[in-house]
Amino acid sequence: MTASNLRTFFLLLTSITLAWSGLASAQIVVLGHSAARGYVAENQMWSAVLESILRARGSQVHVTNAGVNGETTAAELQRVDSAIPNGTRTVILTINGANDARKLIAGAADAAANVAAIKSKIKARGIRIIDAMGLYLSVIRQPGMALPDGRHLSVEGNKKLATILAGMLK
Repeated sequence: MTASNLRTFFLLLTSITLAWSGLASAQIVVLGHSAARGYVAENQMWSAVLESILRARGSQVHVTNAGVNGETTAAELQRVDSAIPNGTRTVILTINGANDARKLIAGAADAAANVAAIKSKIKARGIRIIDAMGLYLSVIRQPGMALPDGRHLSVEGNKKLATILAGMLK
């Protein structure tokens, strides 16, 4: 086998491996700031719990958490296309401009415009959007659902949000 053939073989093998991994074919992508990523162990994040619930029902779904703690709406708008791989069927969106305001980067109108642009980009690809920010806020206001900071979900809060979203994905 020549060096050129060997290189071609390894490139093909790498492509096949990536396609078989969840990276190239995520079916559900969670996108947002710390409402998506959170501050609990990875296997306790609502995205991981959601995948477990859906798989227990017999679904072969793969949920990818593409959330970034501290992310602003402008930063998310810049990376939205690269964060959502081809093959994605649903994006669960949890972003509201809270980090924009906290970092004094953008006003409410600019943050809302960025969120609208993010949704527009996702819809243009024919991907279903579930805007889960309202659900997140309703869960976090319940006793025992928030971490001591009052802004991020506890382990129980993550479980509750995942259960609600699983009901929406029947």
